[in-house]
Amino acid sequence: MIKYQNFNESKGISDVIENELYKIWINIKDKIEKCENSSFILSLDDGIKVKNSKLNWIFTKNNINICNANILLDNSYIDVDKYLNNIEINLDIKVYNMDDEFLYYIESVLFHELLHLYQHYNIKINSKFRSESFSIGSILPQLRKNIKTNYGNYILDILYFSLSHELSAQLHQYYFYKRKDTTYSRIFENNLKSFILKKTLSIDESNELKYIKNNILNSIKYYSTNKKYIKNISKSLWNENNIDIFLNKLSDIVKNKVKWIDKKIELIDSKIIKDREIRYDETISLPTNWDQHDIWDPFEIQQFIVENLNDCKIIDGI
Repeated sequence: MIKYQNFNESKGISDVIENELYKIWINIKDKIEKCENSSFILSLDDGIKVKNSKLNWIFTKNNINICNANILLDNSYIDVDKYLNNIEINLDIKVYNMDDEFLYYIESVLFHELLHLYQHYNIKINSKFRSESFSIGSILPQLRKNIKTNYGNYILDILYFSLSHELSAQLHQYYFYKRKDTTYSRIFENNLKSFILKKTLSIDESNELKYIKNNILNSIKYYSTNKKYIKNISKSLWNENNIDIFLNKLSDIVKNKVKWIDKKIELIDSKIIKDREIRYDETISLPTNWDQHDIWDPFEIQQFIVENLNDCKIIDGI
């Protein structure tokens, strides 16, 4: 695949990850198809430098196909040679029937986690991403351990799906699917469109929201290197003492993000339709299966991503 240095250097998410995904997938696909538990050493050196890291996957039988994943970043570090070390990606694959559709979904889940890896690499190497989104995301798993109410856990879900780096990865995964003429529904299942603004909170719910808010505020202050953002933290929703006002501010942010997501999905869908328009040519025959034909111009793909899918920071209101 063609490399686009300007894209890679300035925007973060790029064709680098699709290239690395391809190299990884050809090495692990056979074991995945056979449902064999295994691991793969992650040694990347083309646009992203990673070593002493690994990808693990475990299969269990299930009545439906499910693939969950996580990426462990807490112990990662950049060495003197600018390599990211000590990363672990884990795939938890619950399988009923290993068909082509599920195999492709597993590949897309891995793609999603590699996108997060690339985002983290850029933060570590030169702070190319806004770190506020990651500082919030890093504390959500710890908060979830202490949250007991359903509404508190619901708010944690909303916060996770609202993070700019998560939205970025979801949009790239959606585009990844659409180019293969495959449905990717998870981006529509994130609860953002149906955000529930609860009018009356129990004492436990109110206390948990205060706990969530205060811990996220401290996390942002600890991790963020954006001086302007830190200076303006007093104006953010995280410094809002009134929980009702806090929830209303969060609701407004979520509404804006939903509008932004809808706009991006519309752009992607329109792009796919336009790219599949056939110009009349008597010398060619039309493909009967788009998935078997590489009709995508790599330059147009990266240009579309640069211009339309890498501006999540403009909605990084949380």
